[in-house]
Amino acid sequence: MKDFFGIHYKGNAFHAFSYAHLTTIFVIVFLSFMIYQFRERLREDRINQWMRYAMGVALLIQQSLLYLWYHVNGLWSFAVSLPLNLCEAAVLLCIVLLFTGSKRIYEVLYFWSIGVLSAIITPDLNGYNPSHFMFYHFFITHGLVVIAVLFMTFVNGYRPQRSSVGRVMLITNMYMFFVAFINIITGGNYLFLRQKPVAFSIMDYLGPWPWYILSLEGVALVGFILAYLPFKKTVPAN
Repeated sequence: MKDFFGIHYKGNAFHAFSYAHLTTIFVIVFLSFMIYQFRERLREDRINQWMRYAMGVALLIQQSLLYLWYHVNGLWSFAVSLPLNLCEAAVLLCIVLLFTGSKRIYEVLYFWSIGVLSAIITPDLNGYNPSHFMFYHFFITHGLVVIAVLFMTFVNGYRPQRSSVGRVMLITNMYMFFVAFINIITGGNYLFLRQKPVAFSIMDYLGPWPWYILSLEGVALVGFILAYLPFKKTVPAN
């Protein structure tokens, strides 16, 4: 248990697209498919509420364990431990979405889940493998965000609006400027605004600092538009 919850891990370091990584991606895809397959059954009030609350509680427990992990191992720092990276902010928003059903929060999460999905495909795990808590925390939280968004889409019928693309782009940029200010105060690298992640990511193809940040703006806009297209003819324009 000390090794599992400590700062060290047994065995080889985590590698992207290893057996453990691909298995985890398969589980997330499979659960997403099952939600779609049984969407009619999941619309029943009691089942729907139970599923949403169960996912919300699971995310709460995982986030609590993360902060406990920081504390126990003496790793808490304003520079690295605040929940300001997009994926961690998405986890907190997802908890609120699951308990409240807020359509405005869904709107943000629907588009932010593109970044969460990207993180699942190219995870920045600092080498932590399946023998360590951080491996499970990362994939459980990220996977549940994606699954919860799909649950609210397929089961509860939530949809992004045409105006959502511009609105969420504005919110994302406002959030980025806020986080940039926090980075200056704390010396942190939240949202990877000061340097790229160590692990392989799409940023590796987007130029050096600070140009990759501008490139990400274009990637985000294209991604948001593509994410909206499946609903273009099924939702009102407001």
